[in-house]
Amino acid sequence: MIRLSATRHRELLAIHGWSGLLLGLLLYTVICTGAVAVFADEIGQWSRPAFAPATGGLTPGLDPLIQRLYAASDPALREEVDLDAAPGGLVYLRVEGHGPDGVEAGVEYQIEAGPSPRVLTRTAGTREDFEAARQQSALADFFVSLHVRLHLPKPWGILLTGLLGLAMMLAVLTGLVLHRHLLTEAFTIRRHGHALLRRRDAHVVAGSWSLPFALLLAFTGSFFSFAGSVGLPAMAMVVYAGDTERAFEDIFGVPPASDDRPAPLADFDHILSDARHRGGVAPERLRLRHAGRADARVRVFLPPAGGALRGRAFDYAGSSGAFLGETPVLVGRVPSTGNQLAALMEPLHFGHFGGLLSRAIWFSLGLACAWVVLSGLLLWTRRRAEQPLWRWMHRQILAVGCGLPLALISVPWGYFGARLLHWPAQTSQWALFGTSLLLAWLLCQRLPAARAAVLLRRACGLGLAGLPGLRLLAGGTSWPGALDQGEWLSIGIDLSLLLVAMACLWAGQPRPAIQPQPAVDRA
Repeated sequence: MIRLSATRHRELLAIHGWSGLLLGLLLYTVICTGAVAVFADEIGQWSRPAFAPATGGLTPGLDPLIQRLYAASDPALREEVDLDAAPGGLVYLRVEGHGPDGVEAGVEYQIEAGPSPRVLTRTAGTREDFEAARQQSALADFFVSLHVRLHLPKPWGILLTGLLGLAMMLAVLTGLVLHRHLLTEAFTIRRHGHALLRRRDAHVVAGSWSLPFALLLAFTGSFFSFAGSVGLPAMAMVVYAGDTERAFEDIFGVPPASDDRPAPLADFDHILSDARHRGGVAPERLRLRHAGRADARVRVFLPPAGGALRGRAFDYAGSSGAFLGETPVLVGRVPSTGNQLAALMEPLHFGHFGGLLSRAIWFSLGLACAWVVLSGLLLWTRRRAEQPLWRWMHRQILAVGCGLPLALISVPWGYFGARLLHWPAQTSQWALFGTSLLLAWLLCQRLPAARAAVLLRRACGLGLAGLPGLRLLAGGTSWPGALDQGEWLSIGIDLSLLLVAMACLWAGQPRPAIQPQPAVDRA
């Protein structure tokens, strides 16, 4: 039990409430989209036009195609070669360099991996052009980008989500101190009390159980946002007296001696096979720098294997393919405790260290955290509902809180609809996302709050129920076809959507409205 004076309690309550209120809706958006982004790989596989077996990362068999595409690229833009495994058995190959104006540009190929790899699309331009052209993975990319940077330009989006992580940590820590009888409150819901008290108890119970997870999400999310953009430059200023070049050499290692003599590319199949043999799992990324030169270096990144929390990275000579050694995944020249801790951030944030089970747990806990944020905002404004400004604020929070799930459900409708009509997927997704959010907002302004919430829950249920059929209309794999090929993912996701749709329709039954109560312990 943490003892607080009445004055200190009111101060902490004000910090807890206002820290959530000022950034609460954005935080709610980030948490909801993060829960969905946990299943980005599965969403990418499920949304593909036709079933293609997932290759399980970068596998041998790509070298002839890579060598041919590299040779056909602009010689002035052949400085770097990147390979990325994508959901649905896709591989993205980028050949890039710096043009006369110094802007990084090149060409990206979308490749369908398998026994006979083939190019699906070719896009020339910058990284922004590449992202806009990724139609096959556009659905998964939408959710990931909305979670990571709210679709804002770099670096503002990533900095904003980092700020939201700090606000979440502040709310968690102040909530921990405010709820002095935490163990008792974690099991207490006054079923015979007023409806507002019951919802307050439900908020406290859910918040108590999700406190460790919320703190973990907030810390790891802030780390991703600020470690590179703020942490490293700040360390260079303090420890190295502003000498950023020396700081980066100590952290990332001194680059090898420059040798610009022409040299052929190494055999990519040999490098991928060797990396898989050493790491026990197929690589997921490959980075080749100084391509076509004697000093070329290849770094191959492998995901965690055998239940491990951290992945591994191997270096190879870019011209001969000779193995040069294992390197830390993130920073440094030799393995260190700091690097090992930093490498834990991604699996702990996204929960992909234990396959579908850990992702399902992270998804459930993420939704619980989102509900805690939304219920806290609604309770804070409801307790002050006698004032017009707070009544208006309560209605806006309800509109976004109930409208965001509907808007997120509209995104796959836009994706599959765009495929049927041969429209750009990104444009259709944004159009339906914005339209759904606007309609939800208008609905909450014109109808009583309880009635609007009921209608929005029903709309979510109907939207989810229609997605399996729309996927089939847009060329997705049918259930018999999936069973013939031993592919259960599409069937599992379709059934999950139908179950959640039934839950939404059941939750869309009318509920008694909450009457405002006089506020107590108001900040």
